[in-house]
Amino acid sequence: MNALEMMKTYSLDKLCDLWDLTENMNGPEIPTVRGWLMDEIERRNPEGFDAWLDQDAPEDKDLRRYVLN
Repeated sequence: MNALEMMKTYSLDKLCDLWDLTENMNGPEIPTVRGWLMDEIERRNPEGFDAWLDQDAPEDKDLRRYVLN
Protein backbone atom coordinates (compact mmCIF):
# COMPACT_ATOMS: atom_id res chain seq x y z
CA MET A 1 0.00 0.00 0.00
CA ASN A 2 1.46 3.38 -0.95
CA ALA A 3 1.37 6.52 1.21
CA LEU A 4 -1.69 8.00 -0.51
CA GLU A 5 -3.68 4.80 -0.02
CA MET A 6 -2.59 4.63 3.62
CA MET A 7 -3.78 8.19 4.26
CA LYS A 8 -7.26 7.19 3.13
CA THR A 9 -7.39 4.64 5.96
CA TYR A 10 -6.40 7.11 8.70
CA SER A 11 -8.89 8.96 10.85
CA LEU A 12 -9.18 12.70 10.45
CA ASP A 13 -7.61 13.06 13.89
CA LYS A 14 -4.61 10.97 12.76
CA LEU A 15 -4.26 13.10 9.60
CA CYS A 16 -4.16 16.21 11.81
CA ASP A 17 -1.52 14.53 14.00
CA LEU A 18 0.61 13.93 10.91
CA TRP A 19 0.03 17.54 9.78
CA ASP A 20 1.27 18.77 13.18
CA LEU A 21 4.24 16.40 13.08
CA THR A 22 5.42 17.68 9.69
CA GLU A 23 5.12 21.37 10.62
CA ASN A 24 8.79 21.77 11.55
CA MET A 25 10.29 19.20 9.17
CA ASN A 26 12.44 20.45 6.30
CA GLY A 27 13.14 17.45 4.09
CA PRO A 28 12.65 17.77 0.33
CA GLU A 29 9.65 15.42 0.47
CA ILE A 30 7.78 17.37 3.17
CA PRO A 31 5.94 19.81 0.85
CA THR A 32 4.62 16.84 -1.14
CA VAL A 33 3.54 14.97 1.99
CA ARG A 34 1.85 18.09 3.38
CA GLY A 35 0.07 18.55 0.06
CA TRP A 36 -1.24 14.98 0.25
CA LEU A 37 -2.37 15.58 3.84
CA MET A 38 -4.17 18.79 2.88
CA ASP A 39 -5.89 17.05 -0.03
CA GLU A 40 -7.15 14.24 2.20
CA ILE A 41 -8.19 16.55 5.02
CA GLU A 42 -10.06 18.74 2.55
CA ARG A 43 -11.76 15.67 1.07
CA ARG A 44 -13.01 14.68 4.55
CA ASN A 45 -14.17 18.13 5.66
CA PRO A 46 -14.24 20.63 2.79
CA GLU A 47 -16.21 23.24 4.75
CA GLY A 48 -13.84 23.23 7.71
CA PHE A 49 -10.78 23.18 5.48
CA ASP A 50 -12.06 26.14 3.46
CA ALA A 51 -12.89 28.06 6.65
CA TRP A 52 -9.29 27.52 7.81
CA LEU A 53 -7.92 28.74 4.48
CA ASP A 54 -10.25 31.76 4.52
CA GLN A 55 -8.47 33.16 7.58
CA ASP A 56 -6.31 36.23 6.94
CA ALA A 57 -3.22 34.25 7.90
CA PRO A 58 -4.10 30.58 8.47
CA GLU A 59 -1.83 29.03 11.05
CA ASP A 60 -0.87 25.36 10.78
CA LYS A 61 -1.74 24.85 14.44
CA ASP A 62 -5.33 26.00 13.84
CA LEU A 63 -6.21 23.47 11.14
CA ARG A 64 -7.31 20.86 13.68
CA ARG A 65 -9.76 23.30 15.28
CA TYR A 66 -11.46 23.94 11.95
CA VAL A 67 -11.69 20.41 10.62
CA LEU A 68 -12.45 18.47 13.81
CA ASN A 69 -15.31 20.60 15.12
